[in-house]
Amino acid sequence: MDRDPLRDALQDAGLTAYQADAYITLLEQGMMPAVEVAKQCSVPVSQIYDVLRALEGEGYVETFDQDKLHARPKEPIEILSELRSRGKLMNKAADAIEDRWEQPAISEHTVSVVKHEETVVDRARDLIRDAESFIELSATVDQFRALTNALQDARDRGVVIRVAVYGTDLEDRLEDVDLSATVSELRACRIPGPFLLVADRTRTCFTPNDWANRPFGVLIDDYILSFIFHWYFQTGVWELWETVYEDTEPPFPYMTLEEFVRDVASLWRDGADLAVTIDGTWVETNEPCQITGIVADIAYPGIYRSDEHPSFEDVAGFLQLEVAADGDQYSIGGWGAVYEDVEAVRITLEAIEFEEPSSETGVDVDEALEADAESDSEAD
Repeated sequence: MDRDPLRDALQDAGLTAYQADAYITLLEQGMMPAVEVAKQCSVPVSQIYDVLRALEGEGYVETFDQDKLHARPKEPIEILSELRSRGKLMNKAADAIEDRWEQPAISEHTVSVVKHEETVVDRARDLIRDAESFIELSATVDQFRALTNALQDARDRGVVIRVAVYGTDLEDRLEDVDLSATVSELRACRIPGPFLLVADRTRTCFTPNDWANRPFGVLIDDYILSFIFHWYFQTGVWELWETVYEDTEPPFPYMTLEEFVRDVASLWRDGADLAVTIDGTWVETNEPCQITGIVADIAYPGIYRSDEHPSFEDVAGFLQLEVAADGDQYSIGGWGAVYEDVEAVRITLEAIEFEEPSSETGVDVDEALEADAESDSEAD
């Protein structure tokens, strides 16, 4: 059914011409700023806000503020029922609305499929604003720019933010973005890839960008599925490319146990005392906890076979820390820990100390990590 008969049918159902045109535009385009709705239909900008509010009162759309007023169509269950009761013409209108409907009831599904990239990015913005611990994001320059305000708010809350941006010359293209206020670390990916956001281990947004013949997006609210996307981000995007910006002020937070062990395993083997704070949950009760102490042991297959940094392959299976704190010793596991005392959500490296330093009682954390990385590079 083309646009004109659908508009006629909606007017016959009680909408004005402006209301019908604005509603069809939202069905076709998804979530949009109010001004953009006006630009893509016949409604004057001066009247678009009243038109959208009227549609919201009738149950056709919902509006909300995201720096400026946005609107999106509501799930049309009641509208479909009413239209189909009006006869053959209204049946065609209901079918057209159902065909163009793109926004599932997110709260009722573990996995939701949507039609447009904009829906995924808008959902990602919501997840960033709700994030409490960490964010992993891969995006184009434009997608990254669209999320900078939300990322800066999350950074202010202490969220660890790792971002991979597709493109080259990012220092020039992002020179007007305050990276220190926006990300913990940013890497430049020279090969285009998908938009991906993983927030707080449980929620994921994905769209393939230019890879697919037909655009689509996936919204996930699931712990295990998010773990799969996290490993794709780590091994398929993050690990491959160079750092453009990194927060170098200690202490150093880690989002996963694997990243922490890859950085510090060789230091620990050399006799360093690693002071850490573990934020996580007790495995037995799922209650939150925080433990501050010294790493007493690091265990993973092959830890004593090499003096170099372990690879992701080395630490992708069994991996466990033992942390001594307040006269007790706690076993620390990573994402999905079952047998350990604590599942780590964030590991913060507070200090590195050696038993007999040449001049000081402590070693600068940043210098120690850099020196360790350089020694491995020379060995290679």
